Amino acid sequence: KDIVAIPTSIRTKEQAESLGIPLVTLDTHSKLDVAIDGADNVDPGFNLVKGGGGALLREKMVELAADKFIVIVDESKLCDGLGPGFPIPVEITPFCHEHTIRAIAALPSCAGCKPMLRMGSSSNNKVDGDEIAVTDNGNYIVDLHFTEMIKNSPKMAADLKSLCGVVDHGIFSGMTTAVIIAGVDGVTVKTPEKKDKIIFNLAIASAAIGVAAMLASAISRRR
Repeated sequence: KDIVAIPTSIRTKEQAESLGIPLVTLDTHSKLDVAIDGADNVDPGFNLVKGGGGALLREKMVELAADKFIVIVDESKLCDGLGPGFPIPVEITPFCHEHTIRAIAALPSCAGCKPMLRMGSSSNNKVDGDEIAVTDNGNYIVDLHFTEMIKNSPKMAADLKSLCGVVDHGIFSGMTTAVIIAGVDGVTVKTPEKKDKIIFNLAIASAAIGVAAMLASAISRRR
């Protein structure tokens, strides 16, 4: 009853409201205790790809405002390097979007990428319509497809962020407090090497691990 939450998309807002979860916004609560979310890919350096569901901007705004960012994934989301495993989504302004897409492809740090404008629903990166997908913020998304691992994800993230026409991107670097991983052998917790000890609310930790355990059970059943 003492917990309030900030949704990161219209869809999750509607789901939270249907469950009676008290909601606020960053306008009234700029400092958050914890953010808990999933990821589309996680590399050994704890760099993440997020935004497959189209909410990358709002997710990043909320997670940057949190003291701790806990990521929950199943083991299929782990990778040796970002790029081939999941396209990198980039949210761009509709104005002159084709120009922006060309500028993204020309960045040296994005070498080898094949940019594809997201079509249909913004909530997935599959082509499921003839219209350009529009995010909750009224922007477009271009998905960057790679066949080889990105050489320097943080550098690419900085280059994309500095490009005029780019609103934000789906690379989340240097943000993760812990990754809770569900696998066939159970649930494991990994933390960045530079963080010696992770302390976060026991109830939150238990809930997060509970979700991961359910994922692990689902993985076992699938296999």
